[in-house]
Amino acid sequence: MNAEAGGAAVVELDPEERLDLLLRDLRSTREGLSSREAARRLVRYGAHELRRRGGRRWPGELARQVTHPLALLLWVAALLAWWAGIVAVAVAIVVVIVVNAAFAFVQEMQAERAVETLAAYLPAHATVVRDGHVQQVEAVTLVPGDVLVIEEGDRISADARLIEGGIEVDLSPLTGEAMPAYRAADRVDVHVPLLSARDLVFSGTTCTEGEARAVVFATGMHTELGRIAALSERVEREISPLEAQVRRVAWLIAVIAVVMGVAFLPLAMFAAKLPFHDAVVFAVGLLVGNVPEGLLPVITLALALGVRELVRRGAVVKRLSAVETLGSTDVICTDKTGTLTENRMQVTAVWTAAGQQGLADTATTEGPPEDEALCALATVVAWCNNAQLDTPGGPVGDPTELALLTAAADLGCGVGTDERDAGRRRQSHFDPVRKLMSTIDQRDDDGLWIDVKGAPEALLPLCTTIRQVDGTIGPLTEQQRLTIAGQVDTFAR
Repeated sequence: MNAEAGGAAVVELDPEERLDLLLRDLRSTREGLSSREAARRLVRYGAHELRRRGGRRWPGELARQVTHPLALLLWVAALLAWWAGIVAVAVAIVVVIVVNAAFAFVQEMQAERAVETLAAYLPAHATVVRDGHVQQVEAVTLVPGDVLVIEEGDRISADARLIEGGIEVDLSPLTGEAMPAYRAADRVDVHVPLLSARDLVFSGTTCTEGEARAVVFATGMHTELGRIAALSERVEREISPLEAQVRRVAWLIAVIAVVMGVAFLPLAMFAAKLPFHDAVVFAVGLLVGNVPEGLLPVITLALALGVRELVRRGAVVKRLSAVETLGSTDVICTDKTGTLTENRMQVTAVWTAAGQQGLADTATTEGPPEDEALCALATVVAWCNNAQLDTPGGPVGDPTELALLTAAADLGCGVGTDERDAGRRRQSHFDPVRKLMSTIDQRDDDGLWIDVKGAPEALLPLCTTIRQVDGTIGPLTEQQRLTIAGQVDTFAR
């Protein structure tokens, strides 16, 4: 481990190596650090925060606004108007330049706060083990070697290696994947990309379920989130399509204005018999009149409104012209849920032994539905579920589970979060290989139940019976299996 002057920790280690070796390299233990050692490392490695690289950037940005191609054209027009004695026009043009430059500068500064936007993903506080006790500290004081205590609903404060427990983690800020990923201390991966390692968690992501402890191996700009922030700072500015078009328009306007002004001089002197001075003044006025003073502020205002809308929708925009560039895009290739959709789901239809039914029609009836199979289905998805509908901050959980829980509640066959948590005896997380999620639940006086949900191709082969409309249970025939498989295909289409 070494340090970078005035910066966050630089940890030269492999977070995927054996846990005992990682703890040795971090000079830490499963019981965490002492407060004194944490304070010493904080001085040595720096605060855990995302920061800008380089010095002040606003002078250059402000200068860029007043040297814009259209702005330069307006400067020339103002100087010519002043020289020709048209002072009012010259002053008006300068005012337009200054006001537009100030407005555009403010908008650019607000739009370019990519690092600040990423920093918002870091929580203000973190729960750690120090001096042998669990305590809450400010997240900026985290250092490599700290042991984090992660619980459901926590935003993870730093990049860390799990040392005990298992949790579901929402990695969407880093990967864009809407489905939470399961991370556990006993799922050791080596020689895989860090984001794919099943025993690592990262700053800015959120624990959606479970409890675990993890040892911090990277903080500040050396986390995965910090690497993204650093990349956003190193991106070199390129001319956008709009800026290239504006430059061409500025040159075109300048050429047309100069040609018309020069062409007017001989006409005014020989055809209109004007004195040379008057002809020059009139030519300058004609030249200035060809310069569209309102074009620059109109472009800036239109782009600013577009940026505001993108920011309101959660996008990180580095400059105003990005709005027009996005608008010029012909094809967007994406496979990320939540990119082109709102990441919300809703149950619209269900199938039981009685056939397919629209949920909206079924849910409007008073009390539980007459189809006992439908009520049993709703009860299972309510118990085999980790979403919560009644939290103070609004619904929390995976979009699919939220949709199922809402449907069960609409049918009147749901279960309260407290009752579900109190009755749960064990849970097997959804596994991409098994394609199933299972829970063992104590349902009041009904004894223990194994509630399962998952992919039809994984669940259907395990079934031997089917619940009928009247609640009786009969054997699942081969013809019924084919019917169910066909219905699954219909839904999939």
